Amino acid sequence: MTFSRVLAAAATVVCLSVPALAAPGYVGVYLEDRDAGNHGARVQDVAPGSPASQVGLRQGDLIIEWDGNGIRGSQDLIPHLKGSRAGQTIELAITRDGWRKALSMTLGQPPSVKQDAPRTKLPAPRERGFLGIYLRAGSGGEPVVDGVLAGSPAQRDGLRKDDEILAVNSKTVTDSAGMIAEVGQFGPGDTIAFKVRRNGQVRTVKVRLAKRPGEGSTKIAPKLTPAPKVEAPAPKAGARPYIGMALADSAGKGPLSVDDVKAQGPADRYGIRKGDVLIKVDGKPVKTVEDFVRAFRTKKAGEKLVFRIQRDGWQHDVPVVIGSR
Repeated sequence: MTFSRVLAAAATVVCLSVPALAAPGYVGVYLEDRDAGNHGARVQDVAPGSPASQVGLRQGDLIIEWDGNGIRGSQDLIPHLKGSRAGQTIELAITRDGWRKALSMTLGQPPSVKQDAPRTKLPAPRERGFLGIYLRAGSGGEPVVDGVLAGSPAQRDGLRKDDEILAVNSKTVTDSAGMIAEVGQFGPGDTIAFKVRRNGQVRTVKVRLAKRPGEGSTKIAPKLTPAPKVEAPAPKAGARPYIGMALADSAGKGPLSVDDVKAQGPADRYGIRKGDVLIKVDGKPVKTVEDFVRAFRTKKAGEKLVFRIQRDGWQHDVPVVIGSR
């Protein structure tokens, strides 16, 4: 079988068949039996109302650390699941489409099942369809298309940047997470009707989903994903370097945050947003504007800086090609 849902969900299923023994803590995830390229244990499904669901784990997340222990694949995680106990608080590190986040999760009690209850073979998961858009949150948290991948179903069938998504197949959506959850129920070949607001006009755009690209390629992004990278125009020789964002610190105590972003500047083109927290520049921690100036001082227009930013608790490395004034 492709997914070892019963074995890999040690804290959700295996413990239920041995109630006389001390039960492992309940997490509420099923894991893929593939090792995700030695980059973590991939969450194949999340049980509703479970501890995993309560801390925000989703289908497709990669668990890369469990209480400080690096996790390369599902087989690494299973012993930790079996050795856990109800009430124990676990520190997790997960990644989602390139963003990293730390979570604290308190394990629960396994749901009670009769000892002689037959084990039901779980159906194979349905393949998710590919849409091909980036999302951002609008002023009220609503999902807004922040970019459309070239050659994707979204581009082919007419979704556009800055479309505000109001509903998916007549079901109202109010945030990006809800929209992604709705789209995730459909597979390749399914057609989804998106109700969108574009330039003040409400219209319906029907998109036929395709097969998702291979592992490691671009996926439908959560609201945290930066806008698609756009090649910066070649800077003029000798021009002054330019990033196009204003920073603010808290009297040197940190964190260093993005106070403003110039429209169509390098920072804007590469997806940096007002309110993002700047953690590192080219691998070096920055806590003050002076720290940033030192990192930027020797750079020239056309060179690249890698910003590690934090947004809503998620961290991501964003490479930005420096422009010219």
